[in-house]
Amino acid sequence: MKKTICALMVTMWLTSVASAAPPLPGAPTLADHPGSKIYDYQFTEKAVTCLGRSVAIFLPLKKSAAEVFPLVVYGHGQALDIEAYRGTFEHLAKKGVAVLFPKYDNGFFDQDWTRMGSDYVTMTACAFNSIGSDLSASEVVFSGHSKGAYVPSVAAGLSYQQSLAIQPKTVLLFEPAGVDSGTIGFIPQHVSTIVTFADADKTVDRSISQEIFNSVKSATKRFISVKSYRTETSQQLIADHFFPLTKSTFAGGGPESSLHYYGAWKWLVAAARDLHAGGTFSDSYLYGADAVDKGISGFTDDIQY
Repeated sequence: MKKTICALMVTMWLTSVASAAPPLPGAPTLADHPGSKIYDYQFTEKAVTCLGRSVAIFLPLKKSAAEVFPLVVYGHGQALDIEAYRGTFEHLAKKGVAVLFPKYDNGFFDQDWTRMGSDYVTMTACAFNSIGSDLSASEVVFSGHSKGAYVPSVAAGLSYQQSLAIQPKTVLLFEPAGVDSGTIGFIPQHVSTIVTFADADKTVDRSISQEIFNSVKSATKRFISVKSYRTETSQQLIADHFFPLTKSTFAGGGPESSLHYYGAWKWLVAAARDLHAGGTFSDSYLYGADAVDKGISGFTDDIQY
């Protein structure tokens, strides 16, 4: 009987703790929050062929003839296609940020990182020119995930080393799968560099992200340690290597979640709109206190300055 009573008391205590734990947060409700699902723009999607490969374009629809948009160029992870990231690209476009998605590699086994970095820039310039006056060349973010974060880090260095046609003002890398010491040092001081690494990433080593952060010469740089959501309830949201994906794939990831609203989406939109506002690297959602907010009071990501 005593054991039964004790077990009942423990069960009641656990139930009380679970019911008091905060639920996982949904999308922010403030329209100005870069992760909110409150949108000002419709968009069009199309594709162009550059270097014999496809570049997808997500372009907000202008509200005036003179309007131009900031641009995010996003690199794909190994064997991942546009559908793995579609939710992110549509979110950005509806927030007034154009997106280019270049298929920079020649297949699964392509490991010519310098050529891929060069192709990333060349394909971006090709697609950029096809859009014409809708984009601002001074408001470009190079970004991507995993292998697609490794390649834009190379591309960013090459673009300045070789004075290429398109040069980023911000580099934002999600879970980079590699670092090239021969090009990373050519990213200049005036370019902002942000690297993220998730606390449950078992696919690539944190030391890669740390080396990029340590090696880059950017005067403004951040290393964001992305935390998983873990509560006393059964609700958990694990920040692993595939947290930027918005659709489940053979590798993992998806669907959209708080890791996007308060993480990937927030930082991407903030990076682009900061450049659109003059490039002072002061948008609070990437460079200030709001960058680490995870939607639950007292629970934050970590930033290494």
